[in-house]
Amino acid sequence: MRTALLIDFGSTYTKLTAVDLDKPKVLGSAQAFTTAATDLSLGLKEAMASLEIALGVTDFDMKLACSSAAGGLNMVACGLVPGLTSKAA
Repeated sequence: MRTALLIDFGSTYTKLTAVDLDKPKVLGSAQAFTTAATDLSLGLKEAMASLEIALGVTDFDMKLACSSAAGGLNMVACGLVPGLTSKAA
């Protein structure tokens, strides 16, 4: 079974949906308050913990993220090689 974790960082909630790519079907979902004012990863970790309780897994073959937050989110990319850093970001 190939799985994907779909992540949406919204203005209010960080939402996760786990899907089976082979069936295709939704395996489960979770959400937590978005923590953009402090550290975006805190809300993600909280939602991941909820998803792990529901599904028993945290390892996914693919992770895709987007932001539906109004006004967008600020981010910084740091690296040694500009071409690779911008591609990874």
